[in-house]
Amino acid sequence: MFLTIIPFIADGVANDWPKAVACLERTLGSILGNPERDLRAMVICQDRPPLNIKDGRYIFLETKLPKPDKQDVMAKHRDKGNKLWEAYEAARQIAPEYVMIVDADDLISNTLLAYVGQRPDVDAFCLKTGYEWKEGSSHFTLLPRFNQICATAFINRFNKRLFPALLGEDTRLIGELGHNQVEAAMDAEGLRVDKIYEPKAVYVTGHVNHMDGALHNLTIQRRVKDMARSLWRNRIITPELKKEFGLLQESPQDSGY
Repeated sequence: MFLTIIPFIADGVANDWPKAVACLERTLGSILGNPERDLRAMVICQDRPPLNIKDGRYIFLETKLPKPDKQDVMAKHRDKGNKLWEAYEAARQIAPEYVMIVDADDLISNTLLAYVGQRPDVDAFCLKTGYEWKEGSSHFTLLPRFNQICATAFINRFNKRLFPALLGEDTRLIGELGHNQVEAAMDAEGLRVDKIYEPKAVYVTGHVNHMDGALHNLTIQRRVKDMARSLWRNRIITPELKKEFGLLQESPQDSGY
């Protein structure tokens, strides 16, 4: 089984709860666009989002964690981490083969599970390249070092080697690390990691609920260079890309991005 885990922000904590729910529904649509029946998409939150999802592969996990202060950014990050830990505990009952964390506004390819299923001898997958989409834009931008910027970048076997603090007796962390640290930890551990350079996920930005803190890991010089290269990295969102990433209901308006 392939399990995606989506920690979702609660009502009263999001800047715009209906917008957050709309983004979540779009994210779930992209995940459930993968046809494999042994897929589960788990959302964990204090409040059940009012979704129109009828797919039996969708799971909602209600947490009793207290809601963080809306104005406290660090508290919101801790809330997300605590939800992930609780979801991992619940995953032990499901016993998935693979686990993937997906941010509640990002998108994944409808070919991702097929790609993973064809490589049974791999411990983990790292999305080295992906797309960035500023919501409302008519194109994606190809994003190198995707795993350094976006949390929706790793697929891990749910076993003691990748989750030793949860499933084993060791205090070392791999699957529980921050996304900008995971690749180096996996390489140091000698894990078999398939590093994917074909875009299989979309990092979504430009909306009211987005917490844009990941770019602090890049230097100013690197950001300027990336901006200069953005013109040749742009990809028009074709009908084929819309279908692949679950954007069939979207009508992008060019925002100058």
